[in-house]
Amino acid sequence: MRATTTPTPSTRTPSSRARGAAAGLAAAAVALSLVPGSASAQQADAEPVEVSLKLAGQAPVEVATTPQAWPGQVLEAHGVSVDGNDVVAVLRGGDKVHGQRKKVRQGDVVRLTDVVEQRKVKTQKIRKGTVEVFTTKLEPGTRKVVSTGRAGQRKVVAIKTLHDGEPVNYRVVQKKVVKESRPRRVLVGREAWSVPGADGLNWGALASCESGGNPNAVNPAGYYGLYQFDTGTWRSVGGSGLPTSASAAEQTYRAKLLYQQRGRSPWPNCGRLL
Repeated sequence: MRATTTPTPSTRTPSSRARGAAAGLAAAAVALSLVPGSASAQQADAEPVEVSLKLAGQAPVEVATTPQAWPGQVLEAHGVSVDGNDVVAVLRGGDKVHGQRKKVRQGDVVRLTDVVEQRKVKTQKIRKGTVEVFTTKLEPGTRKVVSTGRAGQRKVVAIKTLHDGEPVNYRVVQKKVVKESRPRRVLVGREAWSVPGADGLNWGALASCESGGNPNAVNPAGYYGLYQFDTGTWRSVGGSGLPTSASAAEQTYRAKLLYQQRGRSPWPNCGRLL
């Protein structure tokens, strides 16, 4: 009969289940007898084989068991409880085996990984951000905060998985906004009809090319004004009515907004003059 090997010191604190199982393993290893009612006892006439049981934080313990028993049965027979979350592996020659080959043989190592899933709930801050609104009612370059806004909150539910007490996976299973954020709103002064990035271009040359510089020009194909807007494009940059009903300054302003969005592409022939 073979006694258990002496566990080497471990830097990890074994789980309560591992500590409880250690005593059972020691007794089983000393006796090396078949446990009545166990998987081994069901084949009492078979010659026992010796396998190693490995639990977290414990040195391997050699025990005797009936050959071709399932590893879970071997663990249960030697006082080690196994639940549905645990991972039971059989190592043969250093490699894992699967399927029917997991039935134990002489020299196998039965390794139990204690799997624990922890539900974690935390609150995350949602940044409020800033929205800038350009206006001609302030001096150019002047900024005025009209709403400080507020940050929001989000509840995050996650599952943390531990193997033998060590974290191996963290997955988020739910995100829910519990308080909506509100952006900080800032008025920014600009010159009338000014559009950043478009003011220094040659809008007079473009108007001369498109309409001969006539703010009332109408093309029978449905194009209007200095820059020959169609009604859909005019409305897309905030215009109302027909472009020819607006002042030349407003038409230029809307053209600048269009340039800011799409560059020279709305004027495929004359845009090169900007």
